[in-house]
Order: sequence, then C-alpha cells, then structure tokens
Amino acid sequence: MSGRSILIAIGLGGWLLVSIAAFMTVAYAGFFGIGVIGLLMWFICTIVELEVDGAVGSGISPGFLAQQVKAKTEVSRTERAARFGEKLLEVQSARFFKRLGAALALFGLGGFLAFQL
Repeated sequence: MSGRSILIAIGLGGWLLVSIAAFMTVAYAGFFGIGVIGLLMWFICTIVELEVDGAVGSGISPGFLAQQVKAKTEVSRTERAARFGEKLLEVQSARFFKRLGAALALFGLGGFLAFQL
C-alpha cells in the first residue's frame, strides 16, 4: 500500500467525520444548523482569503520580514509564474466556498425565520 493511498484514506476519513458532524447538527437544529454551518464556512474562508501571503514580522524580528521581501524579489520568472498560478487557484477556491457559505447562511437563517413566523 503506497503512502498516497494512505493519505487519501485519511482524507476521506476526515471528510466522513465532518459530514457526520454536519448531518447531526442539521438533524438536531434544522434550518438553524444549516445557517450556522454556512456562517462557519463563510468565516473560515474569509480568514483564509485574508491570510494569503500576509507579512509575518514584528518589532522583535524585522530581519525576518526583510528576508521575506528579499526572497520574493529574487525568484525567477518561471517560479513567480508557478506561484501566481497556485495563488490564483487558492483564491478562486476560497472565493467559491465563501460564496457557498454565504448562500447556506442565508438559506438556513431564512428558513429558520420562515418556520418561526
């Protein structure tokens, strides 16, 4: 059994656990659970989108930030193009799931309010 198949099995197991937790939340909380899951997804994707290539450094370690900037300016064109492609895919994925989270939040909270009236 290769390492890749083990990692895929672990990933699928994680998805199964998350799916069960989401199902249980929706089963017990109804539309409100869908809204909470949507808000959570929206929040996490917003954080992921904001942290893309954020600067890391403070007054204690200004040399670390300078090394990051220097390393970014010294990369070749091919490395820069490859990194841009990776960032573009990350941003597109985060944006899609952020919109999905917003839609779930609106659907869940709207359904919850409709059943309360």
